[in-house]
Amino acid sequence: MTCILAATDLSIRSDRAVQRALRLGRVLNLPCHIISVIDDDLPSDLLATRKAEVAARLMRFVDSASAPGQDVTFDVIAGDVHAAVQAEAEARDAALLVLGLHRSRPLLDLIRETTMVRIVRATQRPVLLVRNPADHDYARVLAPVCFSPSCASALMAVRAIAPRAELRSFHAVPIPFSGLTGDGPGSAMARELCAEATAERDRWQASFDQRPDPINIEIISGYLSEIMARLTVDRPDLIAVGAHTRSGFVPNVLGSFVTDLIVTPPCDVLVVRA
Repeated sequence: MTCILAATDLSIRSDRAVQRALRLGRVLNLPCHIISVIDDDLPSDLLATRKAEVAARLMRFVDSASAPGQDVTFDVIAGDVHAAVQAEAEARDAALLVLGLHRSRPLLDLIRETTMVRIVRATQRPVLLVRNPADHDYARVLAPVCFSPSCASALMAVRAIAPRAELRSFHAVPIPFSGLTGDGPGSAMARELCAEATAERDRWQASFDQRPDPINIEIISGYLSEIMARLTVDRPDLIAVGAHTRSGFVPNVLGSFVTDLIVTPPCDVLVVRA
């Protein structure tokens, strides 16, 4: 894998993505390539003018945001955003794809996928969605896991892009019919289910994390949404997730949990495939 690829529409949302990509390029010692995709449905003379204007603005921004001597290139591409980003990521064998938040369109977002969701669903590359300012390295990372290959890849990716961050990882163990049976987090059923999950966690983690300091993955009884609501109160800088939670799912299908994170992220979100 050869570079970090960031896409920008020159908005403030995208500026943060480019700044984070440049920062990670320095952390990972990788070159950065920045692209801006413009509408190709224009007369040729207007298209040429538009490309020149965007290229000039992009060059000024990259020059101001990159470190002296940093390996950064950029390009302006005419075409469909989804197709252009996907093609560029494959052509450059990108190690990481960095995107800003999509523009909020409440009505359209109810009836069709956002561009961000389409890109994440289609690509096999790790995707970092940037919500927050990129003026610091990641300090606190939250990583829910479901013992899948993609979750294992997400944990290893976090180790690379946030090597000094405090990483809190957990697996949620829902207690079925707890409202009817009264079996809460401290019940015999909860203890039994958590013991089974602990054994599964140990087998799963041993298959990919064999370093002297393995990642501590907590087993917490409760539903994923409830646990996430509690833990995000601590304001993580980054949430890292596997693109889908079980091997055997149809490739390119995202679960509802991951899709919701992409559409309404509480912080930066890293989505990784196996």
